Amino acid sequence: MNRALVAFVAVLGACSDDAMTPPDGGDTIDARPDALGCDRPALQAPWLATFLNRWISMLAATPRSTTTQRMAAREYLTSELQGMGWTTQRGAFAGGENVYTTIPATMTPAEPEIIVGAHFDTVANSPGANDNASGTAVVLALAYYLTETPCRKAPVTLALFDLEETGLFGSRAFAMTRDPSAVRAVHTIDQVAWDSDGDGRFEIESPTDTLFTEWSAAAQIVGVSVTRTTTQGTDHEAFRDRGFAAVGLTEEYVGGDTSPYRHLPTDTADTVNETYLGLAAKLTTQVVLDELAP
Repeated sequence: MNRALVAFVAVLGACSDDAMTPPDGGDTIDARPDALGCDRPALQAPWLATFLNRWISMLAATPRSTTTQRMAAREYLTSELQGMGWTTQRGAFAGGENVYTTIPATMTPAEPEIIVGAHFDTVANSPGANDNASGTAVVLALAYYLTETPCRKAPVTLALFDLEETGLFGSRAFAMTRDPSAVRAVHTIDQVAWDSDGDGRFEIESPTDTLFTEWSAAAQIVGVSVTRTTTQGTDHEAFRDRGFAAVGLTEEYVGGDTSPYRHLPTDTADTVNETYLGLAAKLTTQVVLDELAP
């Protein structure tokens, strides 16, 4: 184990064994049964801000570019998902390895799979707080919300992709493991922590009409705005190229309100807009909860 990995693991060790317990003993669900009497998590969860901040801080403590750095990040992400009670898997491909968990449906017959993902790697010398610890943190938040979602009509696979920065290699490898006809939707998240004008607007990248309708409906519930764009160049493209209904969530990349620190050493945790990141987590969760609802 070299010095970089020791340092990363030492930082991770600062987390206590019960780190997944909501702060202040807060209840994470809203007593809002649906038509079948199934509780759904409250989006305004007492643990959300604390957990998002921790995940960003831990991931952005070091770049995630070298083989050693990415290996340490994978171990951390695996530990976080397993700490929530989910079984994790690895998907190795040439030069890298994805981390993912498939949360099973609780109803039969199960409907087609839902995939939600984000890349965890960075370019060299950038801690990547926004690009893309932010998207990774949103996926982890969704994983936690799903621990309080007892009724799920479809399986949900949460995937954390390796080597996006060098050519979407992780998401392309993962897309090859799935049949598009057996997947309802793929949602990927990349850079969702910059909102300098405070308008709470997100861009929905290259969605189908159906998916844009879903995200727009969820945005109304969460109280944010969404704009449709044709942006590609990140993980949703890897799935769309293979015929999946895939969409990306990002800050206003086309609209011009996007982090000036992308791919720089200054993409640090202190540049993250925590309120906006929380909205991204709620928005993504609302979309998936709606897709899972009986």
